Amino acid sequence: MLRIELDALAVANTRFVISPLYNVTDSLWLLRSTAGAAGAAAAARAARAGGRGAGGRGPGALIREAVRERRLALLESFFTGAWTYIPDFLNPQPEQHEESLERELHAVATVAPERLAQEVRTMLAGDAALGIAGGRAPRALLRALDRGEAEFAELVAAELHQLWQAAVGPRWPVLRARIDADIARRAQLSARHGLASVLGGLHPRVLYDEEGVRLLVDARAKLPAKALYLTPTVFSSELHVSVDPLPGARQLRPMILYPAFPGPGADPGPEPAPASPAGDLLGATRARLLADLDVPRSTTELAERHRLAASTVSYHLGVLHRAGLLVRTRSGHRALYQQTPRAEALRQEG
Repeated sequence: MLRIELDALAVANTRFVISPLYNVTDSLWLLRSTAGAAGAAAAARAARAGGRGAGGRGPGALIREAVRERRLALLESFFTGAWTYIPDFLNPQPEQHEESLERELHAVATVAPERLAQEVRTMLAGDAALGIAGGRAPRALLRALDRGEAEFAELVAAELHQLWQAAVGPRWPVLRARIDADIARRAQLSARHGLASVLGGLHPRVLYDEEGVRLLVDARAKLPAKALYLTPTVFSSELHVSVDPLPGARQLRPMILYPAFPGPGADPGPEPAPASPAGDLLGATRARLLADLDVPRSTTELAERHRLAASTVSYHLGVLHRAGLLVRTRSGHRALYQQTPRAEALRQEG
């Protein structure tokens, strides 16, 4: 678990950032659909969240086709390995609300050689203390590294630009409109219910309390922050974080890359905060848990399915049970929860 500690100044400096490059790197997570059934399921969720591309193809197919046709071997190497950490230099620190692709690519191409070497080394070797798993380096990656860090960074920036031209740039006006709509919707939510409701509704694996933000991811670290950047992305349905937790790395502002709400014409898929009577009444997390209890499930099972702490699930189930929306039964040593008819009626309203 990552904990981002936020004091009053950091909360005041929390803001949204629009990044073309972050959406390019976000699209590359769809390459992991080749890793097996779990990856294929993730790609299917991402396709539902992102809509269909030209000719009825999902975004995953478009990205894989662009990577293959343009022979983007370095990008493919970064996103198809077994490691759980992707170097943060691929997502350079934004300097303003909306960055230009040119500035972002320049930052990638001119990254400090020592930082690049450290991040790639951590990606491959892993770091048990930080909860990062490593993996075997593909030949294409090793060959490019042999040319030196400076040329390696330029090659990565060039491949990112090619992917933008082939698959992301032509769709950017539509994708950008979806990002704008997401930010506007969350700004309205913040105005009505406070910033805590926005932070807690970004993704099921983002929790907010008085100490800051907890991110239920494999990596482990506790990071103080002077600001927090929230970055909507439109391809992957997963949560990603850029925090620079490596020893000796310059401390950057943590960035949470979260899936934007589906835009017009897109299959809604699993929204971070459902717009429904149940969601408005109960809150995003409790509405998601309630929707998943059409069959009996235990606290442990729900915690695993939603990547939440068991204590968090137990708290929300207690609220739902006291409200008469859940029935609790026992099976051996396990307590099982299931929707009541009242809960089903609530979910079907509207």
